[in-house]
Amino acid sequence: MPANNYISAIERAMLVLESFRGEKNVRLAELAARTKMVKSSVFRILFTLERLGYVEKSPGGLYSLTRQLSVLGGGARPEPDLSVQAAPFMATLLHRFQETVNLGVLEGSEVLYIRVMESPQVFRLAAHAGMRSPVHSTALGKCLLSGLSPAEADEILKRRPMRAFTPKTLRNGKSFHQELSRVRQQGYAVDDEEDSAGIRCLAARILDPAGNVVAAMSISAPAVRMRPERDREVAEALKDACGRISTLQGYTRGGPASLVEGRRSAPPQAPRGVYRERNQWLTARSLRS
Repeated sequence: MPANNYISAIERAMLVLESFRGEKNVRLAELAARTKMVKSSVFRILFTLERLGYVEKSPGGLYSLTRQLSVLGGGARPEPDLSVQAAPFMATLLHRFQETVNLGVLEGSEVLYIRVMESPQVFRLAAHAGMRSPVHSTALGKCLLSGLSPAEADEILKRRPMRAFTPKTLRNGKSFHQELSRVRQQGYAVDDEEDSAGIRCLAARILDPAGNVVAAMSISAPAVRMRPERDREVAEALKDACGRISTLQGYTRGGPASLVEGRRSAPPQAPRGVYRERNQWLTARSLRS
């Protein structure tokens, strides 16, 4: 076989994977020592594998392999891990739009971020896994509440007042429920500088096998880069990605009509296998999207 067919980058990635030796919570320095590679090279490989969902990094900076590798080998499919399943789709959206991609779930009366992939832009928006945000002013929050009945949504809104963060923030239940109806009809939500002045965000919904909204994924960016004329393109990309993740979760199209009507049995909760990570960001203010 010609030598030029050999891809050394794949060899290095496999060396890093094999260096885990079935262990969890391995330090970067240990992996570099086992592979006899410099730490910076190992870090870049781990960063890529993490983005693709094959490696996870703990808040303390330790690395572990995920269950995705066993699926590749044809083993028994594990219980779906939402953050791992979403990672490749988030990476694709990040590559295409070059803007921050967020994955969030409803926990209590707030949006809980379970995974964030940051924009490579010099001016990018601050967010991190484990962060919490209001539901009424964010695109993620609107998507998550769109699967609830009006009474259930009102109960959540009562726990945290609809504070105005900008002049565009929705502050009364009637206008917010009208917004939720639009989300159900079009399949995505928009935060048009409602949470932070100068920031826009679009989000779409992720469904479980019963058709309930269990999570949402968003793309956030400065308003100067994410103009309204781009909404259709961004929304369609988000809806396609979330639809594929929903399928991995076990949802089949043509699910319960109750989702469209905004009625479900109970509010969605944070799924098992929540992935938490800490990132360093360039802006001082945390984004709520």
